[in-house]
Amino acid sequence: MKIRFNSPKERHPTQDHGMQVLYAPGKRLAFRLRWYLILFLILLPALWLAGRYGLELIRVEAPALVRLPSMEVRAMQPGQVKSIPVQAGDHVDAGTPLVELDNPEWRLRLNLLQGGATPAAAPVGDLGARNRAVLQSLVDRAAQRVNDTRRLLRQGAATRGELVEAQNALDSRLAELLAFERSLSGVGSSEGERYERQQQLERQWLSGQLNQMKVAASERGRVAEVVTAAGENVGPGTLLMRLERSGPAQLWVYLDPKDVEHATPGSPSTYAFPTAAGPGPK
Repeated sequence: MKIRFNSPKERHPTQDHGMQVLYAPGKRLAFRLRWYLILFLILLPALWLAGRYGLELIRVEAPALVRLPSMEVRAMQPGQVKSIPVQAGDHVDAGTPLVELDNPEWRLRLNLLQGGATPAAAPVGDLGARNRAVLQSLVDRAAQRVNDTRRLLRQGAATRGELVEAQNALDSRLAELLAFERSLSGVGSSEGERYERQQQLERQWLSGQLNQMKVAASERGRVAEVVTAAGENVGPGTLLMRLERSGPAQLWVYLDPKDVEHATPGSPSTYAFPTAAGPGPK
């Protein structure tokens, strides 16, 4: 498009068809401005694209997240969640109970061992029968667990590692029953003493493990998220909850790999919150 402003009207703006017109200069100016406006509207999309491209060359926009330093609270022993005395949003101090766990199998085993520890004056026959019944019940429970784990494995709800663990537990119970039977067969007093010593060590180990089933906060903070629930079975390393540490907040910026080179110390940046009036300096 070519626009010329050297027409007779432009050369003699105060005349119109040979007559002197006072408003003619203003009319000619409006005519020129109208064409300038048409040109601007035609070039506006190209100007907008060029401006945006140039802005992207000098400014990098990236999403960000403001969060407090957090830590994960995980189970150290296998068991069942008995109670959770805290909830999301609670502020806790170091040593505050967070989750109370319990292991029904360990507790049952400890009760059976403590119940079998009768005085020395008790009849040997009765004591042997009670111990044999306790050990046989443990063997039956371990065998049932192996069968259940195999069924779950076929359904895709268990892993081979869990099956191996169940089989190892069954072998351990069978070895205990075999050692007890050998102690009653008259092989020698050393076998019986060894078996009693083994039971005593097992009672001590079970008591120590059950006393460590309570999970407490290691430092001061705030409960950000509770992942587990009461009655849920957990294993070693299972995530129970997340705590936010007391301290300054952190700003996590997710940059595109091609823009990582711009993230250098001392680079100016701005940030904007959705509820804020506008961006502010970082």
